[in-house]
Amino acid sequence: MRVISRALPASYVFEGMRTIVAGGALSGTTLAASNLLALAYILLASWFFTRIYYQAVRTGLIARYSAESVS
Repeated sequence: MRVISRALPASYVFEGMRTIVAGGALSGTTLAASNLLALAYILLASWFFTRIYYQAVRTGLIARYSAESVS
């Protein structure tokens, strides 16, 4: 579970909140790691979406499904 939690940006935010509640100071490295992971996931999702979208346009799937839903 530690390996999976290190891949989730929210785990770094929760760790920072736990540190603040315990009376400590917020670590900038954990906040930066969370932001970098979130940015990487957004970029990866955008790349994946555009790749699938252009493939659907090239093969005609979008036009085919929109024409079927009209009739």
